[in-house]
Amino acid sequence: MEEFLKASLVETIPWVKMSGLKVDVFEKNYVRLSVPAENHLNHVGIVYAGTHFMLMEIAGAALFVATYGIEKFLPVNKGMSIRYLKPSSTDLTCELRISDEEARAKIKPVEEAGRGDWVLDMEVTDANGVKVSTSTCNYFLISTQTGYTRS
Repeated sequence: MEEFLKASLVETIPWVKMSGLKVDVFEKNYVRLSVPAENHLNHVGIVYAGTHFMLMEIAGAALFVATYGIEKFLPVNKGMSIRYLKPSSTDLTCELRISDEEARAKIKPVEEAGRGDWVLDMEVTDANGVKVSTSTCNYFLISTQTGYTRS
């Protein structure tokens, strides 16, 4: 099941599959994803801003799935703010970890309501370990039992 979930993160969305994004680590409460700079450099030779967005959005969803599975909820990006701190022309990495305690606290109100928001702060580093971008992503969790319904 873990290999299926890991593959589905990359294979489900055609653009993500074409991006070369890799799920380097996929463990309970911990993920590390990377994307090669090759084919992502913009007109001035730095990694395209959309690549940062894609990497963080997928990494956050990967952390959700690695932590909670897909039996009860699926994450959908509801909103995301990004800060680009330094330009990069190297491969990018997004590494995310959540403690059991924080995971329980974040999911409790969603379980009580049957749906809701799951907010995650994250950062991207370049090949030298330099922080190049940060974001806060608000995922809306859709119940796999009832599907999506607007409130």
